[in-house]
Parts: sequence; structure tokens; C-alpha cells
Amino acid sequence: MLAPRRLKSVIKRSLFAVAPQTATALISARARAHSHRLLKEWGIFEIDQRLIKELGCRVLSGPFRGLQLTPMAWEEHIGPHLLGTYEMELHPWWEQVFAKPFDTIIDVGANFGYYAVGLALQFPRAAAIAFDTDWWARDAVQEMASANGARNLSVNGHCSPAWLKENLKGKTFIISDCEGYEGELLCTLAIPAMASATLLIELHEDLVPGVTSRIESRFAETHVASKVRSRSIAALPHEVRICSLNEEEIQRASNEIRPPQEWIFLSPRHIG
Repeated sequence: MLAPRRLKSVIKRSLFAVAPQTATALISARARAHSHRLLKEWGIFEIDQRLIKELGCRVLSGPFRGLQLTPMAWEEHIGPHLLGTYEMELHPWWEQVFAKPFDTIIDVGANFGYYAVGLALQFPRAAAIAFDTDWWARDAVQEMASANGARNLSVNGHCSPAWLKENLKGKTFIISDCEGYEGELLCTLAIPAMASATLLIELHEDLVPGVTSRIESRFAETHVASKVRSRSIAALPHEVRICSLNEEEIQRASNEIRPPQEWIFLSPRHIG
């Protein structure tokens, strides 16, 4: 008889072989539920709720300032989003993105929709599409889109290379945070329209070793690449003021709780 852990591994592999999208959705939902439990156990959820009570639910600073964060989003570690410190390393790149005209916005791994909805509002004439394999995330994106009036945003489950090949056209911006799937998604098929797309990709070298070099090689001839790594937030943006949190609580509220991350920004050498 197989040990429980071994049995789970066999079932997992079998499910991926038979129904990969269903398996991915189940794993995504399980990971999200586990993350939400940990936020409560570690006291982060309570700190975040205090922030919302004192400061409201609109982003206070940064490129997505004014975005309304809706109740489903509050289940996440919402502090960095609310304070405007979420992925601050990317802020200079957002300035470049906002300066360009785009016909299509694609967010793969949208979570509750912080970027998807923010970008849909920034580019109201573009067709914005958010993808996430977790049903909870898709519902949260819909809630965010409705509350913020992002009528140009549609929400889908699984994004595939075949979907990109069929639908990618015009001036496109792609943001991807899909836990290592970025290599398969962006490097598997030859997609001519990708040459003129602008891409911001969170790399997951720890999950899929070699994915960074694969992406760099794939886009070397068509794009200019730059990379940045995450860092701790030492101080809040100057326009943000918090009265009731102590120094330790401010640090916990403004910093993300995850290992160091790395991103790559790919800007097309020639725009068709």
C-alpha cells in the first residue's frame, strides 16, 4: 500500500496528465486558501483591517493611486497595495508603460485584479483581459472591476500559448505572474505579434530552474531587456501618514511576505 504522501503525489501527477487545467485550478485555489489562513495566524490580516478602517480602501500612493480595493481583496495582504508600496521596484517601469499607447492589455496571474483593473482604467480604450486559474481570484477581479468602473476588462481562467497566438494583435502590453508557467506560455510557440509587445514578467527561477535564461534567449533579438530584484521597504511614501501603528506594524503592513523576487521588463526594439 502506498504511503499517504506518495499516494497524493501519484494522484496529483495523474490529474495533471488527464486534466491539466483542472489540476492547476485546484492547486491555485488550495495555495490561495493556505495563504489566507497564514495571514490570520501571523496577525497580518488584523493589521491590514486596521489600516482599512483608519485610511479607507483606496490606494494612497504610487502609479495606481485612487484605485478602490474591494472586500474580497481585503482577504489578501492588502497593506502594501493600500499604501502604494506593493512591488515598488517596478514603479519606474510603470511610468514607461503609461507613456505608451496600447490596444490590448493582458494580465496573466491577475490575483484580485490590482494590476488588471488599474491598467484597464489607465487605458480605457484598450481591450483588457485578466487571466487567473483560481475561481476566487476571478470573482475578486470582477468585484474590483465593477467597483472601479473598468468596463473594458474581461476575466478568463487559463491562458495558453495557442490563445496568445490566435488573439495577440496590435500594440499589446503583457504582465505575467504565473508561478513558473511563463516559460511555457511565452516561449513555446512562434508568435509574430510578440515581437512588438511590451512585457513585464515576474520570473520564478526557484520554481522552474532555467526559465530566466529561456526567456532572455527567446526575446534577445526583438526586445531590450532590463531586470530588477525585490527589496525591503524602509520607509513609506512621503504622502502616506499612519498614526496608530507602531514601527514594527508599519514594516509588516508595508512589506510583502514572500521570498525575494526578480522581474524582467522587455521593451520591443521595433514597434510594428
